Amino acid sequence: MKKIYIGLFIFAMLFTLAACADGSRGNTGGGKLVEWYDLSPDAEFDVNTPVTVHFWHRMGGASEKLVATWIEEFKLLYPNITVVATKAAADYNELANKVALSIPAGTTPDISESYPDHIARYATAKAPLALNNFISHPTLGYSTAELQDFLPSLWAEGSSYDGEGTILSLPFTKSSEGFFYNKTYFAEHGYEVPSTWDEVFAIAADIKLREPNAIPFGYDSEDNLFISASKQWNAAYTGYNAQTGKGEVQFNNPESKTMIKYFKDKVDKGLMLTRTLNNEAFTSDIFKTGEKLYMYVGSTGGTRYAYDNDSFNLGVRVGVAPVPSRVEGQRAQIQQGPNINLFVKDSEQRMIAAWLFAKFMISAENTARFAIPSGYAPIRYTAYETPVWNTYVTGIKENPANLQEAQDKLVKEAIDMFRNNGEIFFTSAVFGQSSKTRTEVGALLVKILAYDAENEAALDAYIDSEYQKSYNFITN
Repeated sequence: MKKIYIGLFIFAMLFTLAACADGSRGNTGGGKLVEWYDLSPDAEFDVNTPVTVHFWHRMGGASEKLVATWIEEFKLLYPNITVVATKAAADYNELANKVALSIPAGTTPDISESYPDHIARYATAKAPLALNNFISHPTLGYSTAELQDFLPSLWAEGSSYDGEGTILSLPFTKSSEGFFYNKTYFAEHGYEVPSTWDEVFAIAADIKLREPNAIPFGYDSEDNLFISASKQWNAAYTGYNAQTGKGEVQFNNPESKTMIKYFKDKVDKGLMLTRTLNNEAFTSDIFKTGEKLYMYVGSTGGTRYAYDNDSFNLGVRVGVAPVPSRVEGQRAQIQQGPNINLFVKDSEQRMIAAWLFAKFMISAENTARFAIPSGYAPIRYTAYETPVWNTYVTGIKENPANLQEAQDKLVKEAIDMFRNNGEIFFTSAVFGQSSKTRTEVGALLVKILAYDAENEAALDAYIDSEYQKSYNFITN
């Protein structure tokens, strides 16, 4: 199996090289998005001179504690490097805004959690550090075998920023979305796990007949719903202009409006809600009550939140499957989870120190350690062969006797779902306006879902108007 994936990795790298040659991706009109730092092959790390590295993130709970443990372990390897980890924000957008503000102030961290859209935003100021010469460095970098150890699509995301193969990020804690469902309730009523949206809402309609007060299905992220559903409806969202090689905002089109009307119909019928429509509460919070909401789409990184003690003790058992599609057998869902990126500094030793800590965080052992309590997928093949992962897997109970065992089982199933369905995941075009586009289409979706139209003509007019307003807001 691993040989097959390595072959896919090589194919992915060839695809990247081809993209570089034909100028089909990214900021090809202007060459490299940022210049590659000229790290000499003879460069070495000075293990005697003290150096401090700042890592900004938005993690909390067990993840934040694990990072603190990593820092202690890393200090044993490099006593002269002090790593300061700071929870700089509560969510990714807030973190991205804080990093963006730090660029003109000259106070950027050395490493940050980041999504591709955010890095493209930073790159307009040439702030991110291009990692190509760090990765290929004969002593500080990665060997060919080590590069082949990364899951191909996760590694390839780091070079999606221009047509020159510039690598601006490393995979860190990756996930996608999962379709979580109440297995107990499904078994009681003879429901099969749905693979299409029509099947989801057929089940939802049946539940509604039996339980008029139920809202059977929830979707946590409006942004992700808009982007993944656009792909499923063959509706342009963002893309690259073949003539200029630059990114474009493309979502204002008839196919997209058809897609959004499909989900509005389900909201209007009381079959569906989203996080914002749920007063900013995760739909998993309703799901855990064991009544009224019996299926939802949420991040696999939050898999453990599908359970709590009350729901487990009520006899609820949870299953997870890929996100449903518009058409049977044509699945597509957005790849998620933050990467890490480094920033240009005036000290080479400081950049090398940051690079060494970044490598440490994404080692096979550490990516496995991060996955187990969180639900994020390990990003390297050998992570699935580590003692920590094998111990975790052998400890999974098919029939959980307590909450911890139930959560562990579901996390394993969510990670397997992610790992075994690599072909269905995609990333959207990355350019200066892509982050703004993502945020805006999520807000656009909420406005339309919540709009009380007198008739279909009024709804169509409202949709046309709001689409144009959002498009103008992003592009002007």
